[in-house]
Amino acid sequence: MQILDAKTMVDVPNNPPPAGTMALALLLRVEADPRNRSVRAPTADLGINYRSLRADMDERSADIGTVLDDGMPYLTEDQMLFGGEGTKGVDPVYGVLEANTVYYHWVWQIVSEQADLSGASLCEALVTGENCIPIGAVTTKT
Repeated sequence: MQILDAKTMVDVPNNPPPAGTMALALLLRVEADPRNRSVRAPTADLGINYRSLRADMDERSADIGTVLDDGMPYLTEDQMLFGGEGTKGVDPVYGVLEANTVYYHWVWQIVSEQADLSGASLCEALVTGENCIPIGAVTTKT
């Protein structure tokens, strides 16, 4: 898995973020390892860890997420570029990713509008601070 993009959003599918919050969305590049086999869509409990997470949870604990939303379907590059809004893709919970195929997958987590996202990382949610990938620059909503 590789993080290709990170941005804050106030408009995500299904349930929009509650007032005073936004979604930190990540575009992930995912493929099987080894590449020549099919795998079930990854369902690891991943979460975004950032500097103000604890303070944000104390202040608005019911709204702030600690685990990623299942997100949108896994899409191939062609589906991402040319598929349009009705593209099916691979189900993020029950789907199978085909061998020798790269997929792209949007996921998000609810954060406070005042969240300090500098140094944010994507981590295993149950092992805070371990097994993390730095997110890098976050594009903020305008």
